[in-house]
Amino acid sequence: MNERYSAKEAAAALEISPATLGKYVMALEGAGFRFETGKRNARLFDEKELATLRRMMDTAASENMPPGQAANMMGQNAFLSIIDSRLCALEEQQTALLKLHAELDEKIARLPVPQRIPDYSPPPFLSFPLRKAGFLRFLSK
Repeated sequence: MNERYSAKEAAAALEISPATLGKYVMALEGAGFRFETGKRNARLFDEKELATLRRMMDTAASENMPPGQAANMMGQNAFLSIIDSRLCALEEQQTALLKLHAELDEKIARLPVPQRIPDYSPPPFLSFPLRKAGFLRFLSK
């Protein structure tokens, strides 16, 4: 099970004050990130969340931007990554459906003429064009 850290322990691990940690967490929560809370609504942090906080601090330092802006940028990148992975999954499903349609079309063509199904056309959802590669990467620039 993942070890959980209190805000004070997390601040010490990140070498910042607990007040600064609170500001960073609020910035990340504003960008869509969620942190677990324990008793009395106190936040608890695991290694993954500490890594997210470190990445936000590093991004803010390297890009010379306020932490809130770095958090928003990280949130947008995470959102685009989710959209991109879902689009890839949909494209794989579309490819599988097109393959099944082609197999069905071949089977229909092999049927004797009197048993053929008249005017079989694929369902409309199979006619959507595939997206162009790098579309989301273009949008994220």
